[in-house]
Amino acid sequence: MGLLERIAGVWNEYKRDKIGMVGLGLLVLFLFIAVAFPVIGNKEVIENWDNYQYFRFYPKNAPPCWASIISGEKYTRTIIADGKAVEIISDTGVDKQRNLPYVNVTIKVPVDVTGTAPPNDVLLVMDLYYNSSKYPVYVTGLSVVRPDGKVFHFVPPGKKVPINSVLVGLPARKVNATDLVLSFKSLTENQLLVQRFIIPELRKMGIQVSVVDIANIMLTIFDAVFSKDIAAAFKGNATEALGGRYWWVLQLYGYNASINVAPKRLVVMGACYGILGTDNQGRDLWQGVLYGVRWALIVGLLASTLSVLIGSLYGIVSGYFGGIVDEVMMRAAQIIYSLPALPILILLAALYKPTIWLIVFMIVAFGWPGVAIVTRSMALQVRQEPYVESAIALGASTKRILFLYIMPQVLPYMFATIALSVPGAIIAEASLSFLGVGDPSVLTWGRILHEAEAANAALNGYWWWVLPPGLGIALVGLSFVFIGNALDRILNPRLRR
Repeated sequence: MGLLERIAGVWNEYKRDKIGMVGLGLLVLFLFIAVAFPVIGNKEVIENWDNYQYFRFYPKNAPPCWASIISGEKYTRTIIADGKAVEIISDTGVDKQRNLPYVNVTIKVPVDVTGTAPPNDVLLVMDLYYNSSKYPVYVTGLSVVRPDGKVFHFVPPGKKVPINSVLVGLPARKVNATDLVLSFKSLTENQLLVQRFIIPELRKMGIQVSVVDIANIMLTIFDAVFSKDIAAAFKGNATEALGGRYWWVLQLYGYNASINVAPKRLVVMGACYGILGTDNQGRDLWQGVLYGVRWALIVGLLASTLSVLIGSLYGIVSGYFGGIVDEVMMRAAQIIYSLPALPILILLAALYKPTIWLIVFMIVAFGWPGVAIVTRSMALQVRQEPYVESAIALGASTKRILFLYIMPQVLPYMFATIALSVPGAIIAEASLSFLGVGDPSVLTWGRILHEAEAANAALNGYWWWVLPPGLGIALVGLSFVFIGNALDRILNPRLRR
């Protein structure tokens, strides 16, 4: 029977093994994720994984949005979008009272509230330029248009407040700012606005407040404008957010001036994020878990393949030559086999701070003896076969006997052992990374679990930070166990049912 016919026969038998097919399906899925990550994932997020500044706009420790099914709480989604949704309206004219040309720029920011709680903040990243030679640039309106049609004014229309009094930190006449981050929550916590405009606005709504309530208003006003009942929110009563689209409107006005606004990013910071939430730095855990598939497969397949190849060759040579060669080689293999591998790996990793490739090497160094002991016994048995003895008698070279007569008999065992060894290699690397002695420059599932442990994620209930990488390790390992057991049943006649 030729090699292709033999492979086809094994495949036909493998297809009838349902568990084996499940394992193969899982492996194909993981291989697809690993290869297609540049397409289905966000490479930029992975490249900036250790750049905490990159994630400053992401909510911290936010659960995945689908978790509302479990908690029963309807989360407001975090939206991180470019600036295209922001409307910029600019008009110019001549002020009749002062007989001066003016420019009026209106910035309209849409904010979608999808849950029962208000967003934590609304951020607008933009390039802002204004230049006024004599008069300051003014804010002539800051308001929120709610989904129910009501309008709440932080700066009433028609008022002219110097821009440096509202956007604290900016100069009054000239600025050329790039990537300016405008926090609308911070705008509403401006004591000047509370005292001059917000308290009168609340009184017009029938809410009795005074200047002694300024501190409380500053803390409450941002959430209150999103509430179904603003008055109840100020009284401290629990009230849900009014869902729908809000419009935050900011108007800038200047005499004989030029004003340019270029929105670049809009962030509505909600209570949940994405498919797997975020960690304590705001990093998107879905991207981390997706990317971890790649390193799990690389470490698992590389370490198990090298271990089995080295162990098989070692065992075949030992079994073929026999005698003192076999005795010395097996004693050496048994010494390494008897060593407690994981504690030694932890010790070595802690001492030498290895790279991911050195970790693979260490796993291989402790993984081959078990394979060598088994293949040595198989080689001893094959060596006694008549066709091998005939080849030896006819003067066949040692290389020919090892690779053409003994190795093919061991190959089925090697394939099954490679598959069954992958979970052990993945768990060994994950264990080292979890203990903080892995390669810190590589994003693996073990590293994610280590960072979760360091942040007490399990104790704080951040299950979305702990379960996904743990399940990932289990599923990848399970897929190879299914495949290995199926191959073992097919290739090892003694296990056939």
